[in-house]
Amino acid sequence: MPKNRRWPSLALRLWRVAVLALAVMAIRRSHSPAAVALTVDRVRDFFPAAAALTPQNGMQAVKDASGITLGHVMQTSPEADDIIGYSGPTNTLIALDLRGKVLGLRILSSGDTTDHLAEVVRERAFFKQFTGKKAAELSSLLPQAVSGATLTSSAIAEGVLRRLGKSAATSLRFPDAITLDEVKKLEPRSAKLRESKQHPGSQEVLDEKGAVIALAVRTAPASDGTVGYKGPSDTFMLMDASGTTLRGIALRRSYDTEQYVGYVTGDPAFLKTFDGMTTEKIAHIDFNAAGVEGVSGATQTSYGIAEGVRVRAKSLLHEQEARSGWWQQIRWRWQDSGHVTILLAALVMAFTPLRGRAWCRHLHHALLVIYGGFIAGEMLSQGLLAGWATHGTPWKNAHGLVLLAAVALLGPVFTSKQLYCHHICPHGALQQLLVRRLPWQWSPSKAVDKLLSKLPFVLLALVLFSVAFALPIDLNALEPFDAYLFRVAGWASIGIAISGLLVSLFTPLAYCRYGCPTGALFKLLRFTGDGDRFGARDWIAALCVTFVLLLAPG
Repeated sequence: MPKNRRWPSLALRLWRVAVLALAVMAIRRSHSPAAVALTVDRVRDFFPAAAALTPQNGMQAVKDASGITLGHVMQTSPEADDIIGYSGPTNTLIALDLRGKVLGLRILSSGDTTDHLAEVVRERAFFKQFTGKKAAELSSLLPQAVSGATLTSSAIAEGVLRRLGKSAATSLRFPDAITLDEVKKLEPRSAKLRESKQHPGSQEVLDEKGAVIALAVRTAPASDGTVGYKGPSDTFMLMDASGTTLRGIALRRSYDTEQYVGYVTGDPAFLKTFDGMTTEKIAHIDFNAAGVEGVSGATQTSYGIAEGVRVRAKSLLHEQEARSGWWQQIRWRWQDSGHVTILLAALVMAFTPLRGRAWCRHLHHALLVIYGGFIAGEMLSQGLLAGWATHGTPWKNAHGLVLLAAVALLGPVFTSKQLYCHHICPHGALQQLLVRRLPWQWSPSKAVDKLLSKLPFVLLALVLFSVAFALPIDLNALEPFDAYLFRVAGWASIGIAISGLLVSLFTPLAYCRYGCPTGALFKLLRFTGDGDRFGARDWIAALCVTFVLLLAPG
């Protein structure tokens, strides 16, 4: 490329990427996720006698007409708003009985696609796997996802587990938080307590200079299910500043017999049992092998307290694992391996002479249709991309799909090739396989072709405005891609898919040329070569994005 054309061409490419980034910014700004305002009617399925909802410990207590608490409810939003399913997060209602067991779940709102969400709602077994379990029991649960809506159901499950994990920091039996006076008895230098972001329900202990000198932890609610002689106990655990070593314990409150509790608190040797031990050692301790002895006259009570300390140490270990690097949080799926394979195959077909061999093209197209369409069923669409623009990408759960989208968006900008449309899209591949299969063909006139070619860009503008201004339009009903997953597909997607393929028998790639807004997006971004100039499409795209930036709520 001549030097006098290098900088203008680079500027044009960067301009188109910038317009796309501004569109995403405008959409993101116009959406601020919020929890749903719960009413009594919404919880009566779980609590028929419900008459009122009152805030309590980060949840809402459900009470009857007499003011008696029947149970509790909570929402996964906003704590789980960053957990993206196929195209967005889901806000789920969680109902708990008085013992903290899950009575049931209900979807309150969702940014995910309607078809995928409907498939999850139909699968009652998915919700039942949470029923009857406490937060501590669910910490080790590996939820079974819903076939055909794997990303959506997995995100819902992850949101529920995260919300229950946070609620686990609040005990219904021991609601009182640790006080500074309690901490000073074991750490006289304590001057202030501050909520720990890394350890839910725990407090950082600060000295007079504001330095963190210890971590104040309590065993409740992790130990609420650990019964001594007659009931559970809540124990204060003073940890070092890193939260990895126990410095001392003190019993806070117990439902056990007062006399037995007195025996325990009057035995300093027992209270020093765990001093100096790491959380890992305590979490895996064998009391008999370690020579841990109960308090004479209160054996069951003391062992119940010791078991509570062990259970809480185990939960501290889980919190440490949750703080691992982002690369350790990535979950690799078989679909991601498939996406990478499809991407590599697309690059081979786009940049090697193999694209000129008919048998190789047909084999590649068949692979795209069978695997990409009917097996994996994860295709780029306006519903998907708009959801990501609104809520963020599921890079932890579907990094192969995110990588595919990145190549699809940036490929036309920097390679001048429509990589996704020509070498990745299953629906485009199926149309390629149908090209000229009938002897009679129809080609529209230049005027009609020019008019019809504008339709995908009109649809793309409609998508932008509908998302930015929250118009009641089902974006998945504008495109045929959901039709490849029969279980989740809506009739509109199926109808567009079938009619588009039928027309393609007479007019090659009819849907790609005259109906696909996702393809229009890639065409807007594409740099076609040295002769490419800033044109009418660039002006119109910039005006649409500016309009949204100025007028969309946010």
